[in-house]
Amino acid sequence: MAAKGFPINSDVKISSTPVLTYIFGDGSAADYTLILNLESCAALAMTNTDLGLEVIPPRPRSKSRDGLIFVIAMWFLSRSIIAIGMQVIAPLVCKNPPVYPWPPLGFVSGFLPKSGWELFSHWDGKWYTQIANLGYSYANDGQQHSVAFYPLFPLLIRGLMTLGMRADAAGVLINSLAFLGALLVVYFWVEERYDAGAAKWTTAVLAWSPFSLFCTVMYTEGLFLFLTASALRAFERGEYIWAAFWGALTTATRGPGVALIPTFLLTAWREKRPRLAYTAGFASAIGFFSFILYCAINLEEPLAFIHIQKAWGQPTWLEIFKNFFSFRFYAATKVGMVFGGCYLLWYLRKRLSITIICFGFCSLALLVTSGALQSVERYAYGIVPLSIGLGLLLAAKPRWGYGLMGLFGVFLLYVSVRFASWLWVA
Repeated sequence: MAAKGFPINSDVKISSTPVLTYIFGDGSAADYTLILNLESCAALAMTNTDLGLEVIPPRPRSKSRDGLIFVIAMWFLSRSIIAIGMQVIAPLVCKNPPVYPWPPLGFVSGFLPKSGWELFSHWDGKWYTQIANLGYSYANDGQQHSVAFYPLFPLLIRGLMTLGMRADAAGVLINSLAFLGALLVVYFWVEERYDAGAAKWTTAVLAWSPFSLFCTVMYTEGLFLFLTASALRAFERGEYIWAAFWGALTTATRGPGVALIPTFLLTAWREKRPRLAYTAGFASAIGFFSFILYCAINLEEPLAFIHIQKAWGQPTWLEIFKNFFSFRFYAATKVGMVFGGCYLLWYLRKRLSITIICFGFCSLALLVTSGALQSVERYAYGIVPLSIGLGLLLAAKPRWGYGLMGLFGVFLLYVSVRFASWLWVA
């Protein structure tokens, strides 16, 4: 480096940035050059403009890159815990096969877990496998039939099967990658609205929650989270075409996705948004009504997917609260996720946007009144405003967050072993 009209020889050295930072501070260090004469030990600080030097400022570290690295790390580490629990620990520790008087679909008497893709496809995964291979079945006979499950996920599985992939591997790939996409969308969405700390804690809550198991096995949680988060973020940003697109896919994935419809309509009315915002709300119902049309044409019963829910035995809220006051853990989980979630949204109502609050309360109201309570805690996990709310709380009290994440990790490993062993989780 040389300055115009200033001799540089062996007796002169130009200082490094750390010295200048110490003297002038971060804001002005790059504007100065410190010249040292080695013979006289004299020092002269001159502006780079006087010296005629061209200064290239240090390149700031990309926040987007930091966020991307953090999200991928959370996703990879938490998915590794699941893989270890299901593929390594479960085959080692499970020696007593479960016994069911009414075996679930695909269960084989005397089952013991052996490492392989099949461990990821228990419970609902067997239904999605059947749909992907054989299509829908329905009969009004009081028995369980595959029409209870919405079509988008098995359609995607079928698409990968045409490329030669087996159904369970395709389901795991779709769900896991969709979950990674959900974490990325949620991270940058929360970072935009709040800060990087809140975004990291929200991402950690989603990734390490024990119910995130269902974002890797052959279920729809990962896909549902990705679609709902994408729809809500697009609507908040005024991208109504995208909100309608993601919303329509959401209602074709799972029943609770219809909560997007009143969310968009109420938010549009409350915030006096343009007509296109209302259109996004109505267009989000396309997936739901398309399934109704399919059932009407092919199964001769438009609401077959609703009627068939009776075949799955469901507890009542009265039974759940009785078990809750008897200190049953599973009942406490259901009550805590649903009613604790309601309180969390109310407590943070001044910090959360109208879109987030509306979707949270509409989703919880749907869960409370739907009667599908056997898996209500898993459905509550899929309500992304609850994770955002908890992330905001933990960002303010990180010590609580570290302890909670450690507890989450232990339970995530535990439920992974249970799921691989054909034991009920949620």
